[in-house]
Amino acid sequence: MKKRIILFAVLGILIIFLIFLRPTVSAAKVLLLASEEFPQIPIKPLGVLTKQPEKESVVITYQDKKILGDLFVPKSTQKKPAIIVAMGVKTSDKDKPTLLGFCESLARLGYVVLWPRLENLEKDITKFEDPQTFIDAFGFLEKQDYVDKSRISFVGFSVGSSLALVAAENETINDNVQSVVFFGGYYNILDYLSTLSRKTISLDSQTIKWLPAESAIDHAQKILEKEGLTLDLFDKKIPIDSSLTKRLSRFSPDENIDFLKAKIFILHEKSDTFVPYTESIKLKQALEQKGESLVYHQANLFDHVQPRKGRSYEMVNEFFGLFVFLHKVFMYL
Repeated sequence: MKKRIILFAVLGILIIFLIFLRPTVSAAKVLLLASEEFPQIPIKPLGVLTKQPEKESVVITYQDKKILGDLFVPKSTQKKPAIIVAMGVKTSDKDKPTLLGFCESLARLGYVVLWPRLENLEKDITKFEDPQTFIDAFGFLEKQDYVDKSRISFVGFSVGSSLALVAAENETINDNVQSVVFFGGYYNILDYLSTLSRKTISLDSQTIKWLPAESAIDHAQKILEKEGLTLDLFDKKIPIDSSLTKRLSRFSPDENIDFLKAKIFILHEKSDTFVPYTESIKLKQALEQKGESLVYHQANLFDHVQPRKGRSYEMVNEFFGLFVFLHKVFMYL
């Protein structure tokens, strides 16, 4: 009985959402995507109401490197907006079906979707994705006849958000990037590594304790070891060598934020133990200082960037806030 009450409450919120935000195509897309991705919503109508997109594997080459991509194309004769899904590190085999399912869901909603990654990441090499991967993926989509070249956006997850933002700042594409959805990323890589090392977060001259996930620390340490570094170097007890700062700056969105021209949508889980929410607040503050328009939402529905399982009364209000945020995203994509 309790689960039914919660379910009816969620459905009631969805109805209110439609009434007050108008039953537009964008609102329908939000509902269809949310019903598909959140386990709390038992009705999954997306597969019934939409056509299965065409899927193919593509290879993009630059210099001596190969970019592997999963490409989803809706069945339509019209030019369609496109989304580049950005992951910053290797996606585990167990998570791949979830990510590919998400890509297919977006394609069913009418978007060309490309998930690109370096071939080396598929070989289980522990390292960051190269921002150039996303720049070249953008160039690949611009060449496709079925893509609306004025509407190509990035949707990034975790570190992928940060690297997608770095790519969107690049002068070769920054005039043409429509938008970036920044979900759970960092703004300053040195600050982020410091939070992992010191287990504290700082914002507006205040420092508080933060307990990062052990897997986040282990993964960062393995990536740094590939560069001959250790996480202890970032505890801020000693100054960081300028050459080290330069090596890492290519992975840090704050370096070229003034070159960013795309519309930014920022989403972060407040209880995130992989990347602290304060990193997204720093990005928000930097964009506001530039006078840029942005959309920001702090959620309490996720385990880092994956929907949290379980049901509670508190989730009802959280769902409504997320739906409002996503409605603004889909109105712009």
